[in-house]
Amino acid sequence: MRKTGIILAAAAFAMVFAGTSLAQGLRVAVIDVNKILNDSEAGQAAKKKMEARYEELKKTIDVKQEEARKIKEEIDKQKVMVGKEKLKEKEDALLAKLNELRQMTQEGEREMQARQGELTRDVLKSVEAKVDIVVKADKLDLVLEKSAGVVHYNTSMDITQRVLTLVDEDGKATPEKKATPEKKAAPEKKGGGDGK
Repeated sequence: MRKTGIILAAAAFAMVFAGTSLAQGLRVAVIDVNKILNDSEAGQAAKKKMEARYEELKKTIDVKQEEARKIKEEIDKQKVMVGKEKLKEKEDALLAKLNELRQMTQEGEREMQARQGELTRDVLKSVEAKVDIVVKADKLDLVLEKSAGVVHYNTSMDITQRVLTLVDEDGKATPEKKATPEKKAAPEKKGGGDGK
């Protein structure tokens, strides 16, 4: 519902704006943010981090599932030979293992959702900044998100690749920017205050 409201508001804005400045020439562009999230180096790196963490969680869960399976097999084999008290102990152990497994799975899902949101947010900040650069450079009046209801557009209006290139260039420069200030900033904070 909210997305529909945003689309309608953007369309209404575009119509009003187009009506008042049609003679001046409304400059509109289209962008596919999902393509940038999926194809950019930053997006690919975020995806790899997510996949690596998912594999870690999956291994841990698989171990717990195997432990539960062994307990279940043990119960099935010894059901007739073991006394009720011993059987109850094993069933309680199985139930505890299954509860632990369920809790671990739920926590893993929550963690993955939180990480995905965090990593996506970081890439989106970069995309936003690069869209601003293109908007200023091309003096655009309106940028529409392709997946937000754009039915048709001329491909010359698509700024996706330009923004993607800028995001990737920024990603290549980021490690150098981060490495230099950290090396300088730490000693200045500790030693710089004493020397002055």
